[in-house]
Amino acid sequence: MNTDVLLLAILGGITLLAYMVAINSRGPTRLSISYLFATMLLAGTVWAIVSYVNSDIDRREMAHMQQLEQEKQQAELRIQVQEEALRTNKTRSSISSRLNSFITSGSTLATAMMNVDLRDMSAELEVLIARANDTRKKANDLKTGFEQAAIADSAFGQVIQLIKDGTASLIEASQTYVLFYRSEDPAQEELRERVMRQKAKAAYDKFQQASALVASLSS
Repeated sequence: MNTDVLLLAILGGITLLAYMVAINSRGPTRLSISYLFATMLLAGTVWAIVSYVNSDIDRREMAHMQQLEQEKQQAELRIQVQEEALRTNKTRSSISSRLNSFITSGSTLATAMMNVDLRDMSAELEVLIARANDTRKKANDLKTGFEQAAIADSAFGQVIQLIKDGTASLIEASQTYVLFYRSEDPAQEELRERVMRQKAKAAYDKFQQASALVASLSS
């Protein structure tokens, strides 16, 4: 029992006692004064009880309003978090798409150099050299395009590094591809062919690792 209820109980007891005194009073004057005093106490008691009930209702309503306000703030916070998550996912989805574009181009070039027939007897030497120069140009364009894209996101840091490493190996492979047709003897041809295919395979592996990592980050 809190203090307010205890005081109301005491006030009610005093009011009851005042009426008991009034009932037992003798004489018109004493009786009138006793009933007047008891009635005033009753009015005060009723007013105190009503005030307490109203204040209790106000407190409950205030507490309810505060609870509603807290729930509203929590709901707004959840919405903000969800919106931020959606923006982050949208941004990362866009980054993933751009990275996959570079990965696909790099993997295609690496695969082409891994499987190219350097001594294709059905093509003229000029055609074979032009094919090698075109591959080197595509590798350089890929490197330039990736650098200009300036993709920076800590979540894709490892992917970006893998693409850089893969592109570097791709450039080396394409340069060796061109040098193959400038070889001075069969031994040099064999060495440059082996180096080209090894570098192309290394580039391909880097791009595949990057692709797998992008897929895991996007899921």
